[in-house]
Amino acid sequence: MFEHEHGHEHEHGHGHEHEHEHEHEHGHQISYFVNNIHYKTHDHELSAETILRLAGFSSTDYTLVLEANPSQALPPESIVVLHEGERFLALRRTNTVSEISGMKDIESFFTEKLGLRVDYLKGNNGDNLVVHDVEVPAGPLAGKICDIALQCTDSSPFMPHPAFHTRPTLVAPQQGIQEGKISSEWQYWSRQWPKPPLSADEVWAWILTALTQATL
Repeated sequence: MFEHEHGHEHEHGHGHEHEHEHEHEHGHQISYFVNNIHYKTHDHELSAETILRLAGFSSTDYTLVLEANPSQALPPESIVVLHEGERFLALRRTNTVSEISGMKDIESFFTEKLGLRVDYLKGNNGDNLVVHDVEVPAGPLAGKICDIALQCTDSSPFMPHPAFHTRPTLVAPQQGIQEGKISSEWQYWSRQWPKPPLSADEVWAWILTALTQATL
């Protein structure tokens, strides 16, 4: 079992003689990241299932995605060509039945799964769930830290509002991105759902997709 420490490096094949025997065939080591944890391998290609397993995740419970395209799941059996510095996310798999019954489920995901601080804020658009100090993982906004607000809804069956807010303003106003509806210090991102989200993981992937693919 690999340790999960930020900044800790892991090299595949440690303790596996047959992998070391073929190191000369693989050439130099390739560095990559899973959930911001650094790994190294001599293999230029690995299956998505292997990448998950070497990072300590089961493909039964988790899905591998590219950090730059978090809404596109990589099937476990698919072969991934690794590039230097490639960044992946291991997201918890969704059930076939919706796991989201309301805003409290999304709140629990951010606090319990991601360890982020949340609270609620009343704005011009009503009540909002605010997730504090989110770091954008990739794309033109990589490294930027912002608060994210999701408008509270009580629809039945539950469906999150198809937009979110960021504070501070991150990009210039453009199609689908405008001055915030909460207050002027927020920026409003209108992003339709590609399909109804089945879990809070998919809500998170939807937000990440918008932020990582943003244009300045």
